[in-house]
Amino acid sequence: MLVFAGRTGARAAEPVIAYPVAGDGALLVTVEHAARPLSAFLGEEITDQLLTGVWTSVGRLQKHRMAHRALRPEHILVEPDGASRLTAFARARLGAAPDALGSDIAELLATTATRVGAHRATQCALAGLGPGPLATALPYLQPLALLGPAQREVARYDQARARAAGAGAKRRTVRPGGRPSLLRDLSAEVTAATGAEPAPLAHLARFTWKSIFGLVGAFLVLHLVLPQFANAPAVITALRNADWWWVLAVLPVTFISQAFSTCLQLGTIPARLPFGPTYEVQFASSFLNRITPSNVGGMALNLRYLQKTGIETGAATASVGLQSLAGAVSNAVLAAWFFAWAGRHHTGVHLHAPAGRYVLPAIALTLAAAGLLGVTPPGRRFLHEKVWPFLRAAVSTLTGIASDPAKLALLVTGALGLPLIQVVGLALSVRAFGGDLPFVQAGAVYMAARLVANAAPVPGGLGALEAGLIAGLTALGVAAGAATSAVLVYRLLTFWLNVPLGALALGLVQRKGYV
Repeated sequence: MLVFAGRTGARAAEPVIAYPVAGDGALLVTVEHAARPLSAFLGEEITDQLLTGVWTSVGRLQKHRMAHRALRPEHILVEPDGASRLTAFARARLGAAPDALGSDIAELLATTATRVGAHRATQCALAGLGPGPLATALPYLQPLALLGPAQREVARYDQARARAAGAGAKRRTVRPGGRPSLLRDLSAEVTAATGAEPAPLAHLARFTWKSIFGLVGAFLVLHLVLPQFANAPAVITALRNADWWWVLAVLPVTFISQAFSTCLQLGTIPARLPFGPTYEVQFASSFLNRITPSNVGGMALNLRYLQKTGIETGAATASVGLQSLAGAVSNAVLAAWFFAWAGRHHTGVHLHAPAGRYVLPAIALTLAAAGLLGVTPPGRRFLHEKVWPFLRAAVSTLTGIASDPAKLALLVTGALGLPLIQVVGLALSVRAFGGDLPFVQAGAVYMAARLVANAAPVPGGLGALEAGLIAGLTALGVAAGAATSAVLVYRLLTFWLNVPLGALALGLVQRKGYV
């Protein structure tokens, strides 16, 4: 590959000899030029002449359809006289397809732009390549076209810009999908520099852990949804005997609950989020919560939504964690209130486990890990670069919310409104089938059933919540037939209705670039 690269006219490392050695390896000898990798240069040290020379070599590889497939600054050597040479051709390919050639240009363009900015990087590439070859990179200015090291470098660059944009502006208004994006900036620069029409992104796919989890989620949906069709005849029969005015009154519960969820989201971040896009994301989150246990899918989507608005990862994580904490506290408070007013006392289950058996080893492991982080240079670097910025962002988020009465009001409204509107839906469903259950008792039944369902490792407490609700209603005197019918209709309108609506919302927010 080095020989072929040199014959294209590109400046590449000069091979002297390659000789096989034991273990199916080879010894490769190249001419030494006392060069430094381009990645070791600071931004102000990288001249336009140097970058243009690099792109001239890349243009010659492109002309002969040779893809480097690892074209990053660390694989470009700069000699003392300022001349550059390409190296690291182990992944190179001859007769490369257009996607490999376009990805080469996109990768080098992105990684040099993190050092000299999008405009300078594009202008140097234009001078070395010409407008035609440079425009071929437009469909590949996307994360999937970049290798892992380049992806991480671009992500760090965007995170730093988002952090700088948010510094000193705790009450700033953020725009969904408005996070700084180097690849988006480069696409605009290349389009303007070459005069080319904006090109749609190439359809690229890689088999990653995300693909595996998506496949597992699809199987989980089938496993959970298909058995529920066995209840369809019972639901249809129940609807025939129901008071339709009360059933229709349950319909708005799904939409109102997402409004409370939106209030909770808005109240856990100091920045100002728009209500409409956040409401759409909450619907999409409700769909993911139907296929993942413990609301993991919804939390991940909310985190991604906040990141895409430009909010720092630490602040976004603190917001999502605060939502979970507020939900847990509000459920506990409402459960205690409903149980007290319903006049029923539940002793609960006591687990007799010696605390020291688990707590002391956990403390020891935590101290050992902290010691390793504090003593070793890699640990200190990890603390300085990853942990402390994350903690500072999280603390800043909490203090910003605590000092804003409007945010606290939204937080309390969302946290308390979510379970209360579900109790309203249950009470209306019982009334639709002739049941006469006081609201306080309906609340006690719902909170008790929710506590049982939260312990079940299934999405949305599927099965466990239904069983708990039916048992609680019959215990309070509701006829078994009416209780079963009410729970089936209640779950149909507040749980399963979210599946098609949430799936549509998920596709919508993805197309809009919110997540």
